[in-house]
Amino acid sequence: MNIKDMATIAMERTGEFLDSILDKMIGKDHRLKAGFTSASKLISARYKGFSVTGNKYLSVDQSRKNSFVISPSGGGKTTTIIYPSIFNIGNSKDGGSMLINDPSGELLKTKNFLLSRGYTVKILDFGNKEGSLYYNPLHRIQTNADVNKIATMLVRTSSKNSDFWTLKATELIGLCIHHLRETEPRIHQNLANVYRILEILAGEPEVIDAYFADTTPKHLWSKFLSLMGNSENTRASIISSAQASLAFLGEDETLCSLTSVDTFDFETLRQKKIVVFLRCPLGDMSYYSTILSIYWEQYFSHVFRSLPSKKDKDVFVILDELSSLHLPNLANIISNSRKFKCPILGVLQSENQLFNNYGIHNGKVILNNANVKIYFSGLSDESKSISESLGLYEYQDESDFKRVRHLMTPDEVRTMKADHIIVVPNALKPLKCKVVPYYKQSKMVGYMKLEVSEDVNTVNPEYTVQYINLDKYQVDTDQTSKDDPVR
Repeated sequence: MNIKDMATIAMERTGEFLDSILDKMIGKDHRLKAGFTSASKLISARYKGFSVTGNKYLSVDQSRKNSFVISPSGGGKTTTIIYPSIFNIGNSKDGGSMLINDPSGELLKTKNFLLSRGYTVKILDFGNKEGSLYYNPLHRIQTNADVNKIATMLVRTSSKNSDFWTLKATELIGLCIHHLRETEPRIHQNLANVYRILEILAGEPEVIDAYFADTTPKHLWSKFLSLMGNSENTRASIISSAQASLAFLGEDETLCSLTSVDTFDFETLRQKKIVVFLRCPLGDMSYYSTILSIYWEQYFSHVFRSLPSKKDKDVFVILDELSSLHLPNLANIISNSRKFKCPILGVLQSENQLFNNYGIHNGKVILNNANVKIYFSGLSDESKSISESLGLYEYQDESDFKRVRHLMTPDEVRTMKADHIIVVPNALKPLKCKVVPYYKQSKMVGYMKLEVSEDVNTVNPEYTVQYINLDKYQVDTDQTSKDDPVR
């Protein structure tokens, strides 16, 4: 421990001592209930978890209980919370891995710093194959429930309602995935071929009828006949709904190729110092939100399959632009990630984004299970609820009358100084802290300017999607069906 660290610790302990004396002097006589607690009870410059103020951090244990940042656009969440978090975790002796949602590519500016700290840096860029990892959600399926989850998340793209059409579209997509996994070689097991089956089914149904009759197992053939046994208009609507759910991918050759194979093992995050940045073109976030959401859902499913060992690394998850994702199990993820050494930092512009994506009830469950919530200035709808959560205190005015007021009124919350935040931990009184963005800290500015002589990361080879060849079923579909020995 160097002299600077020792001085920091001494100052923090002195602050705690003075706070305790002040509480004893005025706590009972003036402020009966509400009050801000000392920052040193939660955060410290020597802790190695997520940033709270830009120069003070949560401990790793507190970070494992998860943190949410709520700030309007331009409020400073990136410069105060995200960049300092990456630098702080990267400087840790234990060297936890990181998985970072980075649609804008802004956070990738920390790449040279991370390389200088011995990290392997990987990029999964859904808009550009060059230098990107490849990700095939079908190759990560382990159970029938995994198939249903992917199909459900795909259909949610085109409709949030669970009506007849969406349910049947989900069933049809799930059937196509099952069929590919049971009958086709691994190179053909991808979402591009699911879309190809649906596309041909819409225009040349006799070709897919013959293909399924010739290749699919009996139990899947029965399901196929059941779906195709609806009236012509109903069948066409089901196929159309399923097509619409995959249209974002089927018409994009780059995305088809990026999701055709799989080149990264989640488990290596536990074993080595690795950072993965998830990228997509910023202007098309809604276009890529489905595949990003499936990626995150599969990652957390992988994490929750077994408890980590003592030697396994923490994997710090930074979910910037969380509102662009829809994770059906987010409430469960937030509630249980602590046990799996998977600290989560969720970044939102408003709590309303959670309520819109998950409903009021689930949104509140998610927020309640984030142990630390950080609120920046300029919030509107949240100001009233923050004011109420801070509580009331009783005081005597100049005329010696007892008065009661909020610790901060909604207007005071909304208009507090831009360089201040309110921190609401679950088990402590709230904190009001001054923030220091990274660009006001010379050491972090230096991190941003680091140059690395050589990028030691291996560049992945490029792959192109391989489609199923259905030519033989287009030659004589009637004869193919008659000659089928099983059916």
